[in-house]
Amino acid sequence: MLASTLLPSSKLHPSHFVPPITVAEAPPRNRVAIFSKSTPKLAFVARATNDARDGAVDATSSPGVDAVTSTSSGLGDGYVALFVRMLGLDRDPLDREQAIIALWKYSLGGKKCIDTIMQFPGCINLVVNLLRSESSSACEAAAGLLRSLSSVNLYRNSVADSGAIEEINRLLRQSSLTPEVKEQSLTTLWNLSVDEKLWIKISKTEILPVAIKYLEDEDIKVQEAAGGILANLALSRVNHSIMVEAGVIPKLAKFLTSNLEGSKVLRKEARNTLLELFKDNDYKVLVMEEGLVPVPLIGAAAFKSFNPGLHLWPTLPDGTEIERTSRQPSRFGASELLLGLNIDDKNANLEEAKISAIVGRTQQQFLARVGALQMEEKIIPNSDCSNDQRFTLLPWMDGVARLALILELEDKSASIKAAESIATACINEHMRIAFREAGVIRHLIRLLNCDDEAVQLAVTQALERLSVSNIVCQVIEAEGVLGPLVSILKCSGTVGTIVEKYIDSFQFFDGPVNGSEKAFGGAKSDCVSTGFSSTEQTVSKTFSRNDILDSVFISHLVEILKSSPPNLQEKAASVLEFVALTDPTLAPILSLDIESGLSSAFQQKILKISGLRDEIGSLKCFWLSPTISWI
Repeated sequence: MLASTLLPSSKLHPSHFVPPITVAEAPPRNRVAIFSKSTPKLAFVARATNDARDGAVDATSSPGVDAVTSTSSGLGDGYVALFVRMLGLDRDPLDREQAIIALWKYSLGGKKCIDTIMQFPGCINLVVNLLRSESSSACEAAAGLLRSLSSVNLYRNSVADSGAIEEINRLLRQSSLTPEVKEQSLTTLWNLSVDEKLWIKISKTEILPVAIKYLEDEDIKVQEAAGGILANLALSRVNHSIMVEAGVIPKLAKFLTSNLEGSKVLRKEARNTLLELFKDNDYKVLVMEEGLVPVPLIGAAAFKSFNPGLHLWPTLPDGTEIERTSRQPSRFGASELLLGLNIDDKNANLEEAKISAIVGRTQQQFLARVGALQMEEKIIPNSDCSNDQRFTLLPWMDGVARLALILELEDKSASIKAAESIATACINEHMRIAFREAGVIRHLIRLLNCDDEAVQLAVTQALERLSVSNIVCQVIEAEGVLGPLVSILKCSGTVGTIVEKYIDSFQFFDGPVNGSEKAFGGAKSDCVSTGFSSTEQTVSKTFSRNDILDSVFISHLVEILKSSPPNLQEKAASVLEFVALTDPTLAPILSLDIESGLSSAFQQKILKISGLRDEIGSLKCFWLSPTISWI
């Protein structure tokens, strides 16, 4: 009987492990083929497999993997033990390198192969030690094996306790690393960062600045792994300040705002990271300053109610009607298609803001019509954001158009979320002008007539933030916002936060405080047009301000002066001044019991602390004196 023999350990090489030779009398032995790196027989794909978060990497085998895993028991009893012994510190460096490469390739066979390797205590420590090898192949194989081990929930703590986190952190700080070593090392940390218990341990190694640096690496796989680490660690607010100080926001934002086709994995991880930072009020504005807008996720089904009005004559997003140059119907709608590109041989003169609004609306309406909006959005498992509070981040042009589209839907809850996002996104004049051009003002004013108090409050807040701009404020008033506001206030009480909110809305229109211009950094009127001629603005303003001369409305303000807290009295007096400026004859005010309202406001008997009487009295005189001066 013939028997096969093993070469001495110093002579072993993965290519030596061919199927053993057996004679007919010998029982068949389990076989396994170990292939060199240059001619792999198995294809493996890194994939997220952890319940907590994307980022855990598991081997997804090709059809050939079953053949390896089905015959792994013989290798586990024999060759795996031999390879593990070859990892010993007393072995020749070449033997150690060949052994770690063989074990790494074997671990790609799946969890059963990983379980076999983990049966040998101390194996992980020997693998971690090889991360210090001068051979890049050995480093890659060691990091690759740790990546495979850390993809299994059961072994993550063992990998972390072996010092792998600290050793990988040291390795990644070296300047001369191959892309393969960087990819395997970062992906190992990506797997470990899935475990919430390991966040602090990983953060203590100061790996965050290193991961942020690798976002600019040339290899896309390295960028994806770095983004995955940041997305997981961003779930802990403790890491936010470190990440922001290291400049992570602009680096991640460019992956979302770039027009170039990039990695979907990287874009997803960048968005997840920025969403976590956005939830932190300290960094919310920083995220939006990079050109990103928060957009609520309302579900793909909500967009089914969208009616694009395909057979109507085209208008600009803000509702501006375009003059028809020909009354004859065009064949196949050619004139509608070419409208805005060339009109009567003259190039259409459109502002950049209007062009962006047109492009954004066209793209979002097309996606809504084909049912492609929010099809791939999923809940982030570890996120503290509930279903009612879920949102995403979009580039400002798409985000503004998406919010305008949501306001058109027949969904009150969606309208509330969109209005709240608009209020949040109004951080500068550029965004307020963008919302105006997108046509959100007319939709918001339409929603003010809704009988739902939650909708009215959200819309009022959005209009208040938009009206900080002088230009936008004129458009809001010209669109007839005062009428709905007057109607809402007439039906409300005389005390409460809601009443105070509605009264605040009046203070953003020309008139209060001696009719002075608002000093909130709004754009000047000669920089951006309002969309109305001077005559149209005057007529519209005169017509809309007639609504505040309603006797019931003024009477309600007087009642607020009589019975409300001092802060609400102050705001009611400011609105009365607005009324006085609108009608210099003062007939609407003098016809009511305004004297009793002012007398009640000046009464000092409500003061319980006599020492503050003179001071508070002087303050009341300060804010009531403008109103009295008009009477």
